Amino acid sequence: MSAERPVLRVGMDTRSPPWSFVPGLDYTREDSSKDPSLTEADLEKATGIDLDVSQAIGQRLGLRIKIVPVAWFNLEKALLDERIDAIVNAWTPGRLTSPAIVATDPYYEWGLLVAVRARDRRINSYADLGDMTVGHFRSQVVERTLRSVGAAQLKAYDVQEALFTDLKNAVVDAVLYDSPYVRWRVANDPAFRTVGEPLNRLGYHVGIRKADTALLGQVRAAVKDIVASGESERIRRKWEGPK
Repeated sequence: MSAERPVLRVGMDTRSPPWSFVPGLDYTREDSSKDPSLTEADLEKATGIDLDVSQAIGQRLGLRIKIVPVAWFNLEKALLDERIDAIVNAWTPGRLTSPAIVATDPYYEWGLLVAVRARDRRINSYADLGDMTVGHFRSQVVERTLRSVGAAQLKAYDVQEALFTDLKNAVVDAVLYDSPYVRWRVANDPAFRTVGEPLNRLGYHVGIRKADTALLGQVRAAVKDIVASGESERIRRKWEGPK
């Protein structure tokens, strides 16, 4: 019997569709600051954008991917504490990211995108948001972005699902959120539609410890190939639908 392939421990929050989630599992009442609580059987059912990207990296490096459930806000700490070997979970390095963590080139493009109710024809561009109530994920950066396009009435949320529940129930007139989630929801629910293109252009990256020089070089090369080969775009179309 051949030896089992070496393992790459990938940290991700498995409560974040469409990036990483277990279909049918109700996690809405969980404390998002704590690591997800999953059985091995649940974990085997996990799916999403970042599961697909992780498997694509593993195939290129000859590594077996082991998903380690970690609360999203604890991912960088888990990497520095060596609980995981890589972050693959809609992660973008920020100003507080430790210099001991290095980000690869982006493997996936995203931006902040507006969604409205499909039958509401009042909003057809960002210019129409001025007199509307706009829901958004709680973030000062997002609030500044909305102010810059003229949206004056804002409502902040801490749970992404609540954004679209209140949109459907007309509590808000529009929502602004990460484009992969917005397009995934729109593709799977005819009650919603998108408005325009994303307000900004950012990328999701893989995070690796700077000290792991060999792994860093290998993962960097794998990410470049995932993008250059078109596999990243195929994963995007699978979850978001055609542009």
